Amino acid sequence: MGTCRFAAVLLVAVSLPAQVPPGFKTWENKLQGVTFAYPGSYEEVPLPPTEQVNVAKFLLKNQPEELKKIHDRVYDAAKPQLVVFQFGAAAPTTGKQEGEEEKKPGTVREAMEEQGKVTSWTEFVERLGAWRLQEDAKKPGHFSMVYTGEWRAPGATLSGYLVRKQEGSNVFGVYGITLVEHLKVQQAHVVKMAGTLKPAEAETGEAAEAAIEKLYASGKYRAVEWRKKARAEIPKGWKAVDTENFLVVHHSKNESLIKRIARDVEAMRAFYCEVFPPAGKLESLSVVRICRTAEEYHQYGGPPNSGGYWHPGNEELVFYDYSYTMKTLDDDERKRLGKAKLTDDDSMLVLYHEALHQYVHYAIGEFSPHDWFNEGYGDYFSGAVIGESTGRVLRIDPSPWRIHTAKDMCEHGVGFIPLKEILEAERAVFYHPSRVRWFYAGAWSFVYFLKHSKEVAAHPQWSKLLQVYFDGVKAAYGDELKKAGENPGLNQKQFAGALARKAALKTMLEGVDLPALEKAWKKWVVEMKDPWPSQRKKLK
Repeated sequence: MGTCRFAAVLLVAVSLPAQVPPGFKTWENKLQGVTFAYPGSYEEVPLPPTEQVNVAKFLLKNQPEELKKIHDRVYDAAKPQLVVFQFGAAAPTTGKQEGEEEKKPGTVREAMEEQGKVTSWTEFVERLGAWRLQEDAKKPGHFSMVYTGEWRAPGATLSGYLVRKQEGSNVFGVYGITLVEHLKVQQAHVVKMAGTLKPAEAETGEAAEAAIEKLYASGKYRAVEWRKKARAEIPKGWKAVDTENFLVVHHSKNESLIKRIARDVEAMRAFYCEVFPPAGKLESLSVVRICRTAEEYHQYGGPPNSGGYWHPGNEELVFYDYSYTMKTLDDDERKRLGKAKLTDDDSMLVLYHEALHQYVHYAIGEFSPHDWFNEGYGDYFSGAVIGESTGRVLRIDPSPWRIHTAKDMCEHGVGFIPLKEILEAERAVFYHPSRVRWFYAGAWSFVYFLKHSKEVAAHPQWSKLLQVYFDGVKAAYGDELKKAGENPGLNQKQFAGALARKAALKTMLEGVDLPALEKAWKKWVVEMKDPWPSQRKKLK
């Protein structure tokens, strides 16, 4: 395990020939094909690395006076935003040549990038979904945006405005979306932005590229080209830290948290390697992205009711600064938390969990094992305690997020899910909103039981279940891929993964007395020591 080095991202502003309107800022060079200015009242937010059309996105920093009467939740759901886009219209083609095979995406990332491409104005409009565009007859290229989808906020109307420009086959422009009370102000911003928007000069990327090149001149890090590209996409206000196997991109002012994350993500990766030896050499790197708040996390794409996620397509592990989020909560949100507080430890808990998903994705061949194994082990590792002086995992404690739900399941039968159902559940069943918390708690407690129960350790078959499953799913996936041919597409890989999961589970449970195993698991969970008894809610 190498030593982490910390380097701040260096960016150079682009000089725009067009005059920048008062109160606007020049957009920093991201080695993109356009340059422009944007209102200083907005701040840039990151775009997913697989984004193919949008160049930049901005959100209004402060709630405007005309929207002060809007309920906070409605405003948060419709916060004024500005988006700059660009795409190239496709040249006419004669179609596939005889004997030429159509190249199919081989990974989730390739599939996302392919699906995200736009090669015509018609495709771009379709991408806008429920938004209908009405062009101004007196101003070609200027469009009113009318929302035709479902909007569950009575008395609040979504609206927008778009300006399109084109030079040759290069189509670019800017649009804004807001609530109708704010439309006039935002429309003026869109028009001014469009006035500064133009294709970038060929040399505009040279200074920014040179600054990034300088960061990696020492040759300290591998995958330098990947790191350069990731850094070039970092928006203003965000920073990056290089470690041996990750690029930590963050919008947090909590420097101690970021240093801890950079240290611990490498410690956990080393620990994962010990527990789950990879199928081959691990070459891939990924981004660890820390948003400043829960709100920013969800704006970036964090799923509802989640605290973090690993995205195999974007190849990013995403979560947020929990301690800073605590400072931003309103009275209702604090009341829902009760006595609990959000701290840096919560951020680390999420990191340890999600980093396991990232590791397993690459370690066994870019597919996921059963969710009981993936989520159960993710929650298991979330209890890791890492030594500050050694930077190594000292022990694994119970999960504070799962232990009480698991005890309620096994002791009182609340939401109880039989072990067989937990083990066999595929994604749609495991993540069903009405039962997902019980599946998570069941999966975590079963993995924790197999790792820490003395009864399991003394049992010649139970003690090997986790290793048998992991070895089995790796081997079965490799065998299924061989059957799919030399260059299997994503669909073939996903089918191979489904067959591998079934084969591995069958091998793992062969000859196992499942009722006896379930009985022992339930009993152990009930008797397991609870480090936080005062936080367990009493059942009514």
